[in-house]
Amino acid sequence: MVSNEYEDYFDTVLYDVFYEAGTMLGGWLVAAKREALARGNIAAAAEYEAEHIAMLDERDDVGAFDRVAQIAKIEQWHVRCAELDAQKVLVAS
Repeated sequence: MVSNEYEDYFDTVLYDVFYEAGTMLGGWLVAAKREALARGNIAAAAEYEAEHIAMLDERDDVGAFDRVAQIAKIEQWHVRCAELDAQKVLVAS
């Protein structure tokens, strides 16, 4: 068993948290891409798009019962969302 804040989560709940962490990051990346395009920065927009596609592929590669990988991705993606937030990427609410 993984020892952390997610230890007591049922497998289905953990998977849902994992999946939604990816969805949240995807939203940040789409917003960042749109902002880059609005500024005319095509290169940055392409980087955000590539990062989004890579994240979706990573999410697809994690097994439904691979708790260790799910938790690692949740933590990684939350950090990346915080980085984008610090860059003042505007996300529609």
